[in-house]
Amino acid sequence: MSEPTHKKLRIVKLLEILHQDSDSENPIGTNTLCEKLSAVGILTDRRTIAKDIAVLNEQGYEVMQTKIGRQNAYYIEDRSFSLPELKILIDAVQAASFITDKKSDELIHKIAALGGSHQAEILTGNIVHFNTRKHTNEQIYYNVSVLEQAIRNKQKASFQYFDLDEKLNKVFRKDGEVYETEPIALVFNNDKRRLNDRNRHRRR
Repeated sequence: MSEPTHKKLRIVKLLEILHQDSDSENPIGTNTLCEKLSAVGILTDRRTIAKDIAVLNEQGYEVMQTKIGRQNAYYIEDRSFSLPELKILIDAVQAASFITDKKSDELIHKIAALGGSHQAEILTGNIVHFNTRKHTNEQIYYNVSVLEQAIRNKQKASFQYFDLDEKLNKVFRKDGEVYETEPIALVFNNDKRRLNDRNRHRRR
């Protein structure tokens, strides 16, 4: 690996470590940073760490410096979301009935990870489970993507109503009649996703 490539990889890994494992209450000492980089096959030293931190700050990443004993320690100051903001997002996912339990757990851990490993541990260890009846149909979640694409492209969307029998087979209503709509927006109302359209359920 050439020196320029090695340097770029080292800085990228350093930023990943700081972003994931550090915050104002949990700075990472230079020696620990060297150990973490060594664990992924990147050998470095304290002087190089200091130079790489300076490069990151020049690029606007706001890596703050403090002291742990006599050694320098660093942490990421600016994050996209604060702990209360992430908690609000997690509560919204918990309360949304159209998101299944499985998908809710996946989203909650993704949201918590945005705050770094220390905040993620706090957020996932203090989850309040709402008395919300969740859907079991995973397809509902992916239908949101389909409808959003139709809205962006100003396209019509078609669908059928159906129920599930005791064997979980689809039983279409009205002999499988197809409905067509012109979606203009998806809104979140009473913990459910609702579709606003120009013509309510035009039959085709």
